[in-house]
Amino acid sequence: MILRPVSPAHGGAAIARDEGKVWLVNYALPGEVVEAEPRGKQGGVAVANATHVLEPSPHRVAPKCPHFGECGGCQLQHAAYAHQLELKRQVVEEAWARAGLRLPPDTPVLGMDDPWRYRIRGEFEAVPTPAGWRFGFHRLRSHSVLAIDTCPIHDLRIEQALPAFAQAANDLRLTDLQNLLLTAEPNGRGLLWRLRHKGREPVWPRDEFAQRVAELLPDQVLLDDAMSLGFWGLTFRVRSDTFVQTNYRQMLALYETALEMLGDVAGQRVLDLYAGIGTISVAVARQAAGVTAIEENPRAIQLGRLNARINSAKVEYLPGKVETALRSVRLGQHAAAVLDPPRAGCEPAALAEILRLGPEGLVYISCEPSTHARDLIALVRGGYRVRRAAIVDMFPQTYHIESVALLQRS
Repeated sequence: MILRPVSPAHGGAAIARDEGKVWLVNYALPGEVVEAEPRGKQGGVAVANATHVLEPSPHRVAPKCPHFGECGGCQLQHAAYAHQLELKRQVVEEAWARAGLRLPPDTPVLGMDDPWRYRIRGEFEAVPTPAGWRFGFHRLRSHSVLAIDTCPIHDLRIEQALPAFAQAANDLRLTDLQNLLLTAEPNGRGLLWRLRHKGREPVWPRDEFAQRVAELLPDQVLLDDAMSLGFWGLTFRVRSDTFVQTNYRQMLALYETALEMLGDVAGQRVLDLYAGIGTISVAVARQAAGVTAIEENPRAIQLGRLNARINSAKVEYLPGKVETALRSVRLGQHAAAVLDPPRAGCEPAALAEILRLGPEGLVYISCEPSTHARDLIALVRGGYRVRRAAIVDMFPQTYHIESVALLQRS
């Protein structure tokens, strides 16, 4: 089957039309002519994989990873990095347009000088092989797992650790492994690890396992419980079971953008919704009169309060879901709010509470263009205007996009 993709789709595929039928074509770029093999449907739309490029795009490059095309972790390694940024801008523009919004024409797309080795956290599935345990990723839109030897978007220390953890598991003849979560300290030698088993965690020789891994990784320091994360003269404690931005270098660009949009908050109180371990809260509290942080994960709240004490920051945590905790916040207490919800975006009840409180400025950070646009138009209909936006490429070589919008009350 010959297809001619014409535009990008969120998810890394390109959209093609053939005799009135719409196709999502993986591993193809807009403007190319490709031979493609049908691969079922996704959300009711036919999907195909490009198997041979007949007329390549001038933006096509050779993928850096030998697993690209099998592994589902990356979708855009075949596109030059500058073109990846343009494709992501088009995806955000289209998401906003579908919601009835216009992306400001001066919206910057903040990319990376070096779009490789940026992930400080990775979660790898355990794969039983005839030679023993290995670790890897799910294949593209598949439940099967591909064992990998290299991953050039992860910190090199994480890549080097994978065979050591696999060898230790084989040496100790561990069974029923599920996955391995690794987080590398960006400013230190620490490697935070968590090995999970299927079902309830059995009694297993954890200390002996850690000692064996440490022998195989003499240049790294294995951390069982927590690690340190530092930026802008601030220090935070991070655990495996709490969220942390996986791209440390771009995290700084994202936070600089968000705080610059927030503006001068000296003498004012600020809301930080979906606050996590308090990285944004503490950064904002350096200037603000105080920050009210709302978070529902008990472990994140515990760390957030610790991080506020470590940095002598004026941060108060309200536990619970945003839509519930905001009910106890009185009108006029906060001049601005920062929102950084999960991929699903805000619950309608949370948006209703934000509109009830009506802070003068909102900075909304999102990792999903469609839910970002959906929530932004709800806030616009509730009396806000989008003043500025920015796109921050937190995940080069993949389709994932981070965007930030500044809204001000009309």
